[in-house]
Amino acid sequence: MKIYPCTVTLLTLALAGCGGGGGSSSGTPAPSTLAPSVPAVSDAQKNYESLALSSNGGLHYLVGSLGFSTSSSGALSISSGSYFYTDDSSIPQSAANGAQTVSVAFSTAAKTLALPTLSGNARYMINGTVYAAAYPDQPQVTYSGANVQESYLATDGKTVVRTFLGTSYSSTPLSGLISASPAELFTGSMLGLITNTINGNSLYNQQASWQTGSTYLKVVRQYVGDTLSVGDCVAPATTGPNITPCSTTVATVEGLFPHTSTTDGLTYQVGDGTIVTLAGVRAWVAKAPLNTALPQYRVYYQNNGAIYSGTLVKDGTPLQIPALGGGAAQSFYIFLNNTALQSVKSAVNF
Repeated sequence: MKIYPCTVTLLTLALAGCGGGGGSSSGTPAPSTLAPSVPAVSDAQKNYESLALSSNGGLHYLVGSLGFSTSSSGALSISSGSYFYTDDSSIPQSAANGAQTVSVAFSTAAKTLALPTLSGNARYMINGTVYAAAYPDQPQVTYSGANVQESYLATDGKTVVRTFLGTSYSSTPLSGLISASPAELFTGSMLGLITNTINGNSLYNQQASWQTGSTYLKVVRQYVGDTLSVGDCVAPATTGPNITPCSTTVATVEGLFPHTSTTDGLTYQVGDGTIVTLAGVRAWVAKAPLNTALPQYRVYYQNNGAIYSGTLVKDGTPLQIPALGGGAAQSFYIFLNNTALQSVKSAVNF
């Protein structure tokens, strides 16, 4: 986001109470002597900054998958391939001052578990061209009204491939025993993984307490704009913008049907969808959503003489993820502040 000099000038004039004449009889001090204005932020943006600013320790999102085994004596061990780590992000200053580039890193939350091998291969159709998303993510944060907007960039560092709008940021302080924390912290985040007890063995010290200043942030976000993610329809698997099509012998998308998807196993008829122009290409979009936590729709599109596949997330769709305990998908994400994360690291027994 660019901040134009004329905007600063207008704000200065308004603060100075300047009229058309520019006289000094009012006694108003010169603009240069006025204290600089502080951009106003909403309550949601304040809550976001209370964690997200690098000076406040950043946001920490728990990611985990734990497998267990026990010996004949009942001793517990964590299975190979298990992981328990955080996706860490922060911004250098308030986005009220303009667009902020997010710093992204990963760190293990368990002293005995290394980070898994992490990689990304998300690709998107933008105005008829396939772009690969940067990995780790390269988001830029701006403030949109009272909300927080995150724009994720392609590997070229400039093309926006997807955008999220955060509409709710609620902060909850943590104190006392970790075991006595709000239920949603265990059911709505991967912290719930460590509450499992295996053959009477606890995965964390149940007498451990939250360190002073511990907080978690509950975030609700939604997609901005129709977002078409694309990928290989059949083998071979690829990376980058050159993806494997479903067919190179069919000229128009109608000619692909009936078609059985190797991804979701469903057989589609042309009447199961609607043909539209989407992301700069002519595409068939299924009428019924896929059976996924995030509502999305199967897409087949024609491009450069071939037919390709993808999935569409429609504008305004809330971000949803599978609930840790099963059941209905949850429409919020939970982030820990750095103090809460250090409390968790100190409490885990693996």
